[in-house]
Amino acid sequence: MVTLDDTGAEHTVTGERYCRAQQEALHASHTYLCLLTSTRNHLALHNIYHGKGERSPEEAAGLVGLRMPTQPGGKGWEK
Repeated sequence: MVTLDDTGAEHTVTGERYCRAQQEALHASHTYLCLLTSTRNHLALHNIYHGKGERSPEEAAGLVGLRMPTQPGGKGWEK
């Protein structure tokens, strides 16, 4: 049977708790570098894929590889 007095010996203070501060600056710098890299990638993707306003039906059809139909016989309103 394990008593409360027996478990107290296992949980002693070691020097390991003081090593956290040494790695904290390195971790913070890696986190900030990840933030800057992700922000730069996001802006690049945003500039490539962001909508440029409303498109004409002809331009929207051209984006997916289609053409708008033309009126046979030429009524004068098609381009």
